[in-house]
Amino acid sequence: MNENILFTSAGNKTSFYNLWCHKNRSYDIFICYYGSDKNDKYKEYSDIYLKRKGSKMQNFYYAWKENIGNIRKYKYFYIVDDDIIIKTDEINELFNMCNKLDIWILQPSFCNTSSKISHKITAQVIGNKYRFTNFIEINTPFFSNYAITECMKIYDPILVGYGIDILFMNILGIEEEKKYVIVDYIKCINPKSEYREIDKLQPEIKRIDIWKKISKSLKIKINNHKNFSFIK
Repeated sequence: MNENILFTSAGNKTSFYNLWCHKNRSYDIFICYYGSDKNDKYKEYSDIYLKRKGSKMQNFYYAWKENIGNIRKYKYFYIVDDDIIIKTDEINELFNMCNKLDIWILQPSFCNTSSKISHKITAQVIGNKYRFTNFIEINTPFFSNYAITECMKIYDPILVGYGIDILFMNILGIEEEKKYVIVDYIKCINPKSEYREIDKLQPEIKRIDIWKKISKSLKIKINNHKNFSFIK
């Protein structure tokens, strides 16, 4: 049993098993399969397994609430989209960095040439090691136990994707200068694709509308993305 865990909500269009599941991994793997196959797809790659419809954070919230596989005991959590391209050795190193830096949330940077980049701040800074920032994107974050515990107290599973990262940063405090890290010497790829599984679950226009209502009710602050300091 490891002190780290990787959680993903996996569908049928993924090849995570070729990337994240090597024997030298320093983390347990929790696969929540949301597809329609009747067999226990991907169970062979899992230390903890669940079949459930829903988005990544909806399914993680369910697992957390029910404490499936005693999930609340882990020290660090990698809650990653099933299509993110990153290798086992790189995930091991990022878990090591979480522990070494004693952060709340961390992510690898995104490759400038091959990856979809939704927020400019998450793109790799060539020649830099890592940086302290005030924004971490929800598709590939590492959380400390403290951070995910606080976030799960407020998270509402009506939120499917849009705005969740902003919500979490507001819960923990967007002005914390040494608790959020983007790692530049380790990059990943968020594949560019017009097809998105999440759109089958809920149209983007509805996701945005729900976020607007929740952010207004919680008086969420606008997160003006910034880097606090760079570590070469």
